[in-house]
Amino acid sequence: MVRRTQYQEELKRIVENVVEMGDLVIESLNRGLKSLIEMDKDLAVEVIADDEKIDNKQLLIEDRVTLLIAKETPIATDLREVLTILKIIVELERLGDHGKHLAERAGKVSKEGLRAATPFLTDMTNLGCQMVKEALESFRVQDSEWAMEIAKRDSYIDDKYVDLYNKIIEIIKEKPNKTENLVPLLFLNRYLERIGDRVTNICEAVVYTITSKHTYLN
Repeated sequence: MVRRTQYQEELKRIVENVVEMGDLVIESLNRGLKSLIEMDKDLAVEVIADDEKIDNKQLLIEDRVTLLIAKETPIATDLREVLTILKIIVELERLGDHGKHLAERAGKVSKEGLRAATPFLTDMTNLGCQMVKEALESFRVQDSEWAMEIAKRDSYIDDKYVDLYNKIIEIIKEKPNKTENLVPLLFLNRYLERIGDRVTNICEAVVYTITSKHTYLN
């Protein structure tokens, strides 16, 4: 019984680490977007440098999970939960990269295109960050129905992606001489669209952990 209690306490601490990693990712996305919209190169440099914090958190969690498996040899439900943690942190690390991508384009996008794109990019980022936060909470409290509901919101991000894509293409057709400075927005639009996909992957992992069933939510 003591051994089981120790296992549960360590697992709880690891899950809290995962939530902390999610907070770092959300901060990166928000600050990356801010640096892009405000063309703040100093902030962009900070965001890019801080990506290492996310990577280090991933390594820390991997080490703790490896040690937990080695010491406790979890089985069945326990093992699914532990393996899901490893899946989640991979998705979080990639989400952190999207924040870095936003920062890397700060000051390198046409002002006209940025003005047109800002409402779309802001909506996608805000919803994406909320999805990240809730998906991790659904894992923490082991709520599969909540995870499935979160995944459904990906369609809203997809719609925003299509709307912004069409908007950018329209501007390019009208002003082909500005194409070079508008193309980066197409890539950023794609990166933000991927937020919903990555959160959906997290939600699928959460559902599998709880139900032991592979469910395709995208």
